[in-house]
Amino acid sequence: MKKLILPTLVAFLTLFSVACSQCDDDCSNGGTCNDGECDCLKGYSGPTCDSLDLCELNDVECAFGLCENGDCICQEGYEGELCEVETRAKFIGMYQISEFCDPVDTLQGHYMEVTRNLLNPTRIELSNVFNANQFPIVGFFSKIEASAQKSTLKFSIFNQNPDDNERSINGSGIIDISDTNNVTMTIDYTITNGNKTYTCQLQGVRQ
Repeated sequence: MKKLILPTLVAFLTLFSVACSQCDDDCSNGGTCNDGECDCLKGYSGPTCDSLDLCELNDVECAFGLCENGDCICQEGYEGELCEVETRAKFIGMYQISEFCDPVDTLQGHYMEVTRNLLNPTRIELSNVFNANQFPIVGFFSKIEASAQKSTLKFSIFNQNPDDNERSINGSGIIDISDTNNVTMTIDYTITNGNKTYTCQLQGVRQ
């Protein structure tokens, strides 16, 4: 029996020593051998710890997006290093506005509300722009939709027919947030009503 045990023990120790020595030689990037396998440091993986994950290594946590190669890839409607900023948020609010339209009247003192479109995270809705209450007969009854432009202070009013008739609108807007106590918005837009065209500018101050 003793003759059988001794060779078996020697063979086991030899195999264990070989496994560890192979693992020790192969582990990279600070990995250590444990029972013949590499235990890798944070941010590394693979049989020899040669695969680098910058997202794990740098503790990158994207608020509204996914991390790839250490950088956040943001969902639609979000921006920032960690996708923590909602692109359209800066536009939201109530504005006292003036609308200057050629060749129709200039109107001042009414209000426009900018809200989030609930179906599209990149869009905003503008209430009371070239509205029928201010511009009878030629004005719109419905809200105007616009798309917030990522990483800018601008938005675009894509060509649309808010009331589903021959009246259409398109244009662009920009917000000035340099003075948080006096946030202003300017929108340049064009109205087409059959064979008539109105060129307008809206200026607003957030309340």
